[in-house]
Amino acid sequence: MSTTAPARTTLLTALALSGALALASCSSTPQIDDPSETATAPTATAETSESSSPSETASASPDATQGGDAAGPGIEGAIAAIELAESETGATAFEIDDEDDDASWEVDLADGTEQITVLVSGDGASVVSTEREGDVDDDDRAALDAAGISLVEAIEAAAAEAGDAAFDDASLEDDSDGPAWEVSFRDEIEVHVSVADGSILRVDR
Repeated sequence: MSTTAPARTTLLTALALSGALALASCSSTPQIDDPSETATAPTATAETSESSSPSETASASPDATQGGDAAGPGIEGAIAAIELAESETGATAFEIDDEDDDASWEVDLADGTEQITVLVSGDGASVVSTEREGDVDDDDRAALDAAGISLVEAIEAAAAEAGDAAFDDASLEDDSDGPAWEVSFRDEIEVHVSVADGSILRVDR
């Protein structure tokens, strides 16, 4: 049986469309990304920090002058010097002075009515010399007889009032309120301490 012209045309058209679809399917290939677009940029390397020089990293050295400079040997040395002088002589200290600012202490003591002067090293560790000076001044002897606190206790009480000021000297003086320990510090600070009970009479700045 022969195929009519319209039917043959429809068949050819269907075959052509089918072939075109098959061809399109075969020629289609997956899209490949451009390696230059997808490559990950290299990670930047951290800059190597410059090594600090020894002068920058080394810890600061301790102050070589700490505890012993132009301000004198310090209150700890003064107290140690008084205690050593009293221990060596068995006498009672009533005056101490930073001898000529040479980092040594001159301690005056009363042994009964006799005065003894002991020169002690600045750190209070050793006696340099001992000398007997004669009789103790009558006013100093009377003040010592009435004293309720020692020279060391007076210095400690005065230091609490003077703050960070460097200790200079201490002695017995006649105050308007009676005998007093006069304790002097650098920066022109003087603290007057009652001989009788250790109370602070006044602070002169």
